[in-house]
Amino acid sequence: MPNAATVPEWASHGSLALDGQLRDIVISNDAVSKIGVVVGMKMKSDKRELDKVYKRRDRYEIPDWQRDEVWDLPRKQALIDSILRGWRLPKFYFVALSAKPISYEVVDGQQRLATIFEFLSDEFELTEETAAEFGGKKYSELPDDISDKIDDFEIDFDEIEDASDDELMIFFQRLQSGLQLNSSERLNAINSKLKTFCKKMSKHKFFTDKVAFEDKRYAHFDVVAKVAALEVEGVGAGLRYSDVKGVFEAQKSFSEKSQVAVRVKGALDFLASAIPDKSPAFRSRSMTQSFITMICHLYGKDELKGKELQIAKFAETFVSGLASEVEKGQAATDSDFISFQKSVNANVKTGPVTRDKVLLRKLFQFDPRFLEAADPDAAAAADFTGEIADVAKEVRILITAANTAYSSKHGSDLFKPTNKTTTAQAEIGETIKSYDDYKRLVENLYFLFWEGPGSKLTDKPDSFKDVNALRTEEQHDVDHGNTSHVKSKKLKHGDVFKKYSGLTSPVIAAPAQFPLLQLALLRAIRSDMQALLLEHASTA
Repeated sequence: MPNAATVPEWASHGSLALDGQLRDIVISNDAVSKIGVVVGMKMKSDKRELDKVYKRRDRYEIPDWQRDEVWDLPRKQALIDSILRGWRLPKFYFVALSAKPISYEVVDGQQRLATIFEFLSDEFELTEETAAEFGGKKYSELPDDISDKIDDFEIDFDEIEDASDDELMIFFQRLQSGLQLNSSERLNAINSKLKTFCKKMSKHKFFTDKVAFEDKRYAHFDVVAKVAALEVEGVGAGLRYSDVKGVFEAQKSFSEKSQVAVRVKGALDFLASAIPDKSPAFRSRSMTQSFITMICHLYGKDELKGKELQIAKFAETFVSGLASEVEKGQAATDSDFISFQKSVNANVKTGPVTRDKVLLRKLFQFDPRFLEAADPDAAAAADFTGEIADVAKEVRILITAANTAYSSKHGSDLFKPTNKTTTAQAEIGETIKSYDDYKRLVENLYFLFWEGPGSKLTDKPDSFKDVNALRTEEQHDVDHGNTSHVKSKKLKHGDVFKKYSGLTSPVIAAPAQFPLLQLALLRAIRSDMQALLLEHASTA
């Protein structure tokens, strides 16, 4: 055991080197006999500031098999206290998974890294003593000079490249008395036909050609095993070793002709035809498992056929959007992306449920037509009720702010305040689920944003014009007039409706598609209201 005097204070609280305990470095005889094998593995030492690690936390994969132990609050508080005091932390070890951009598997340091991410996200408080000394309980409450020190604090890490499974095993035998078998390696020993199916699927073209992470320590098998477990038990199933082991044992007679097998293989076939080779969108296990599970929700419906390009584009859009939001750090505002990334970094059983819900919500917003291909559970999982209410609330606040800005110059409100206005503002935040609900929404929006400002807005924003076009179709006889005018009106309405829903008419929309249309329309109005407010504020 190393001399206690050389151990940082946080080690005395139980949060020790190698994320659990200080270990004597013991090399097995077998490891010594294989010493000549360690020739291809490359390792380089580096340092990185915490704010850079945090803002790129989507590039650090913490596999589920490393999450058996969860630090308690005192350990987490002690670690952050050490960072605040500028004490060095034990070295981290990362295995490079993919390049452009570089991403890593955290093979040692996962609990420390997860704790750092949680603190920088304001998810726990410091002890009373530490908070009193440094000026705040949470990261966001710390004085700027203190939070800057945390941001600039450097962690030491070794980056491992080009390592075979044997080399990693030998290295960790030297480092910490042997590298424990991970869940995938232990699952591989179970006698089960589901195991056999998962091993077969791990050699699918999607894994050999399309994903950007290597098949180290049964990584591809690990992904398929989790996908299969979620398909058998439901998306709320646990993904730790004991959970998946139970599914494998219960499915010893699993059939490759079962619906689960057909869905999983079909999803892999579809993704193999849709995704470019070594796609950077699939550089981590969690992201890959989540996308396969999403396609399993959609597979088997004719509506999915021919949508390979859309799925490929969505994957690229989603991953770049996630990276962009994560890069914002504490300034991130997209709650879906924040929840998705947290489910990857945090040790929570509900991670797959969160990722599934977020992916589906983003997919349906990206192209509402995918709702037609989704199973009922997937459509229900992508619940937009809360977001619709939030956006409607923001729109109401913007109306009040715009009235205040306008009246300061003109002595009257821009949007008419009446009893009907109050009712209309309240109802636009109620989720619509039918064609009748849609007609009422359009009528309320027309009253608020077309009739409301009237001639006071000589050049109305595009979303206001769109509301007028939608209302014209519902309230007036567009067939009245000459043929060319009738055709023009119908085309105009179809284009506007498609702009927000992906469909050409509300009469062919499924109930689950109406909330998406409502959310898209409210978001457009919110954006135009924000621009309108800035315009009036700048000319005040």
